[in-house]
Amino acid sequence: MKNRIGILSAALFLIFSLSVRTFAAENMEKEIKLGQKVAVEVEKRWERISDPAKTARLSMILEKLKFHMTRSLPYDVRIIQENSVNAFSLPGGTIYMTTGILDFLHSDAEIAAILAHEMIHADRSHVMVQMARSQRISVIALALIIATGGQAAPSLLASMVQIAITNSYSRDLEREADVEGLQALVKAGYPSAAMLTVMEGLAEEQLRHPYVDPGIFMDHPYVEERVAYLTQEIRKNGWPLERKKALHKLVVTTQEQRGRMALLVDEFQVWSGPACPEVKDFFLEAKQKLDISFQMELPPYELQVIELPETHNKGLRIGNMIIASEPLPEGVESLELFRSNLVEILLKAKNAHPIADYLH
Repeated sequence: MKNRIGILSAALFLIFSLSVRTFAAENMEKEIKLGQKVAVEVEKRWERISDPAKTARLSMILEKLKFHMTRSLPYDVRIIQENSVNAFSLPGGTIYMTTGILDFLHSDAEIAAILAHEMIHADRSHVMVQMARSQRISVIALALIIATGGQAAPSLLASMVQIAITNSYSRDLEREADVEGLQALVKAGYPSAAMLTVMEGLAEEQLRHPYVDPGIFMDHPYVEERVAYLTQEIRKNGWPLERKKALHKLVVTTQEQRGRMALLVDEFQVWSGPACPEVKDFFLEAKQKLDISFQMELPPYELQVIELPETHNKGLRIGNMIIASEPLPEGVESLELFRSNLVEILLKAKNAHPIADYLH
């Protein structure tokens, strides 16, 4: 009996949500005006930051994502002065990011993950869906709020502000924003792992500061649940699960200084030799291979100095790829030292993001 009631309730909620979204789609102009009213209330609470460089960066990322939404809302991203790690969206497409979350994120890819998530909330009218559910009001009542720009029901307008700011969405709406946001993220050309690293980072932040106002967090088991289904979604679509681009870790570069050529990972020297054309080309080839094979999901035992069967020379293997092999150019450090340095920097990168299950 309980199962039947649960199924019936879920079906009613689905029908109700679709009704709200249909109404919102047909009255987008009014929804946008309502969002503008909510924005006024938000900006009474927090100082809006005018930083042209940061705003341009966020707008550029938003532009890449907006083509993958179902509605042509006038999406806009704004920064507010607030130390807590938070982001939220309003009806009509305005998105707020705190200075705290911008400091928390590691890369454009992670910013894109947050924006994609919040844009889905706006695209699918999640604030209105959640408000209608929590207030147990009808679509007609919600229509009245939209039609009057909120003036007919100021208490419900205040409720809408609260839902948006605290991200008080039910799990099904959060999951839709996560999964559909992930799809938009990939379509816009960003690594799928960025959505995952953001969630992992939030889980770690919550463990470090369990008594702080949670902002965009939910309870810890729920964050773990989100990590699990996002991982499953990435695997299902056959997307590579490679965190380093999202976290801006294991970045490989070359540098010439004082007559020496160096190969660096995260600005840490892992290999060096004389600054001659032969070594430059040798290191450039190694860099290109490391960009592909040297991932945070790599177990340290996958880095091996082995004897190559064809030549009986030594080679450094990562997974199935030979990164470099003897004979080395004259003056280049040993493969054993190269391997040792790579293992050290790999462990350092993992320790900087310890919440991840790299072997999952």
